[in-house]
Amino acid sequence: MKNKILQISAIIAIFIVAIVRIVDNTEKIILHWDLWGNITSYGSKYYIIFLPIISLIIYALFRYYKRNPYKMNQISKIEVTPDNTKLLSRYISIVASLILLVLLYITVCSAQITKLQPTIVIAILFFIIGYYIYTNIKLRRK
Repeated sequence: MKNKILQISAIIAIFIVAIVRIVDNTEKIILHWDLWGNITSYGSKYYIIFLPIISLIIYALFRYYKRNPYKMNQISKIEVTPDNTKLLSRYISIVASLILLVLLYITVCSAQITKLQPTIVIAILFFIIGYYIYTNIKLRRK
């Protein structure tokens, strides 16, 4: 439940930042950074509307997979057990929350409210990869 509130709050914040940025007088937003956080591309402020749309799509996909966690992995057969269901649901909730928080951070940076620190994004991505490996090891297979 806490993760759902966090996810919805992140989506609302992304929408607020995007709308405020569109209403603002500045005409450009940051579209791209390199690996070191240097700005490599600017674009029209209206491109920022794609970030809330992407966040809604990601939220919907993760909600679907939370209801159907075994459809997420079709390659290796995961045994259907209460422990596996709980583990997969927890994994999906945490990863969805982290991805939406990264999207919020990127939206804020793209709107030029703060400067992008690539180490934050990279650290979260490494955590997600590590958590995936941990979850994958814990799952029971057929």
